[in-house]
Amino acid sequence: MTASSLTIRALGAHVRVAFGDAVPGDVVARARRAWSGASTASDREDRLVDVPTVLDADDFLQHLSTSVTLEALSHGRGRLMMLHAAGVAMEDGRVLAFVGPSGRGKTTLSRALAQRFGYVSDETIAFDRDLNVLPYRKPLSVVRDGRPKDQVAPEDAGLRELPDVPLRLAGIVLLDRDASAESVTVEHLPFAVAAPELVTQTSYLMELPGTVRTLAELCERAGGVRRLRYAEATDVPDMIDELLVADPEPETWAALTLRVRDAVGSVVPADAVDYGDVLVTLSERTLRVLDGIAPTILRHAQRSEEDITAAVVDRFGAPPHGDATAIVRGAIDELREAGFVIGGAHGE
Repeated sequence: MTASSLTIRALGAHVRVAFGDAVPGDVVARARRAWSGASTASDREDRLVDVPTVLDADDFLQHLSTSVTLEALSHGRGRLMMLHAAGVAMEDGRVLAFVGPSGRGKTTLSRALAQRFGYVSDETIAFDRDLNVLPYRKPLSVVRDGRPKDQVAPEDAGLRELPDVPLRLAGIVLLDRDASAESVTVEHLPFAVAAPELVTQTSYLMELPGTVRTLAELCERAGGVRRLRYAEATDVPDMIDELLVADPEPETWAALTLRVRDAVGSVVPADAVDYGDVLVTLSERTLRVLDGIAPTILRHAQRSEEDITAAVVDRFGAPPHGDATAIVRGAIDELREAGFVIGGAHGE
């Protein structure tokens, strides 16, 4: 038996895995091999994973991947945008992030893409406000029937090293694997369409200043959001050039701060992005994409109901049926029910 440690570079953090005396040497050796793509000899320690003993090696190695990831995410909270995504890097350092929940095929796609491009991660792509990407070259977590996921070192999977240049995010891609797709297609998405999935696949978004505004800004600077529909991962590498093309028609938007009531009834600010016909807001961990007359109402939320109605009629014209005041009042009631503060200091 032996006591030793392993330091892993993960999303900009140095996570030290400390093995206790009771951990068998062959288990330590397997962990070192699995994490060879992300290990470092540095003495720096930002986070610690303590391993006093191991009962089952395969189960331990799978859980170690989860533990290291959670420590790295916690270290980056409030500082980094962290997408649940796979990523590969071009020779010039441009990085594509392929976003999707567990089971969407990120690891399989990583194996197909990183035979040709540099392997960044199959789990999380983290980047700062300047779009600088912090790699996480963890083992590939490969599904096995009835057994814990196999933790395969990038080198053992034939994946390429990273280029010796700074890494910078150049594209955000939502994965849509469709076995019936006859060809690979790439579609640029409006932020309001992409936001619901992006928000669910972003770690600690609520702790970033600006929340949804920050997400919208970074997506815009990365060339917009693409949707990739494909049947087989092996078909995707030939589409890289198309995925790197920025949105030819970037959207115009404005930042907006709304007032909402939190779970205890206090009035708190809520970040929003206003695209004109659509408004996207995030508060109390709930994302809302609002259209119709709702954006106009919320732009004038601190004015009187009479002024709000006038703004709606000015924007859309008089309603063909019904009374404008009654229609606007009904929409205001619905927005208030959703927690938005409208009309005066107390929203009354």
